[in-house]
Amino acid sequence: MKKYLADLKQHSDALFVLGYMLFPLLALVVAVLGFFMVLGGHKIFGVILLFVPTQVFLYAAFWAIKNRKLLLEEK
Repeated sequence: MKKYLADLKQHSDALFVLGYMLFPLLALVVAVLGFFMVLGGHKIFGVILLFVPTQVFLYAAFWAIKNRKLLLEEK
């Protein structure tokens, strides 16, 4: 896993797709699902979805954007 992440940090295009497209989209989908679960009566699981995976995807997006900026500054 560490080798894969080290290889991923060397490709700015992959970091662009992850940071600006994939992770924010996944965060949005999970947040909407959690919101609908809260409205549907499954409050505990909905709140868990709103906070835990959504925050993980947002943190991953910021990580990818930061590493992309660092990679582009080096070049």
